[in-house]
Amino acid sequence: PENPSWLYMILIAVTLAVAAIPEGIPLCVTISLSSGCSTMVSQNVLVRRIAAVETLGSASVICSDKTGTLTEGKMRAVKMWTAGTNYEISGTGFDPMSGSILRTEG
Repeated sequence: PENPSWLYMILIAVTLAVAAIPEGIPLCVTISLSSGCSTMVSQNVLVRRIAAVETLGSASVICSDKTGTLTEGKMRAVKMWTAGTNYEISGTGFDPMSGSILRTEG
């Protein structure tokens, strides 16, 4: 290209490194996974294993829970989304009769 970007230059450098030294493939993979780890750490994500970054790269949805699981040791749903509809869930504990499920906009 007439005005190559830095990403294009990195792609060419990696291609040449792998073509010249096939043993360089694991090094390139390790460097890219480490880069992903450092990006995630800068966004306050705890990365325990570098291989997890590769697995998360193909994830389209991540479900997480912070509704008392860590502080009280109890899991409780507070929101639900299904078939394009949002629901707010109220109540305490595990008694299904103590709360309600309300449809919300959005």
